[in-house]
Amino acid sequence: MFERLDRLQPETDWRSLGEEVEFEELALPAAAEFRTLLTAEIDRLRALFPERPGRTRERTAWFIALEGQAYDDACNLSALERMRSEVYRARREENWAAVAWNLGRVRQSYPGIPLPDTLLTAHDRMTAIDEAADERRRQAAVAAEQAAVDKEIAQRATDEAWAKELKRRARIDSPRVIRVGLQTATSKDDHMT
Repeated sequence: MFERLDRLQPETDWRSLGEEVEFEELALPAAAEFRTLLTAEIDRLRALFPERPGRTRERTAWFIALEGQAYDDACNLSALERMRSEVYRARREENWAAVAWNLGRVRQSYPGIPLPDTLLTAHDRMTAIDEAADERRRQAAVAAEQAAVDKEIAQRATDEAWAKELKRRARIDSPRVIRVGLQTATSKDDHMT
C-alpha cells in the first residue's frame, strides 16, 4: 500500500509546516548538546587507548588483536566517532531526522552516556512528531489502497468486465508451448498437450 501511495503522491512530506519548524527548533540545540556529550565520551575512551594507531592498516591489526572489554571499548569508540561525524554532518545539512535517529540510538543502546532531561524531552517530542507523520502516511496509504480496491470492484461489476477478467485469468493459467530448435509460427492459442 505504501508503494501505491508513493506512486500517487511522490516525495510528499507528511509533517505539517508547524511540525517541521518545531522539529528543527528541537533538533538544532539538541545536536550541539549531543555532540558535546559524544565528545566527552570519545575523549574518555581514547584515554584508554593511548597506543591506538592513527593509520587504517595498523589500526585494523591493533583492533583485531584486542580481546574482552578492550575490544568492546574500541568498538564503542569507533561507533561514537562515526556517530559524532554523522551528527555534525546532519546539523550542517539540516538533516534533523538523522540527529533524532542517532540520539535515539544512544538513548536505547549506550547507557555510557547519560542524557540530560533536556535531550530526553526533545527526543520524546521529535519521536512524537515522527509518529504522527507516520500515522498520517499510513492512513493515506490505506485510503489509496481502498480506493483502488473499490475501483476494481466497480470495474468488475459489469458482465462484460467480468468476462474480460476471466479471459485474462485463462491466458495466465494456460501454459505456452515453447519449441526448441524448430522454427515454426506460433499461434496465440498454442497449448501443451
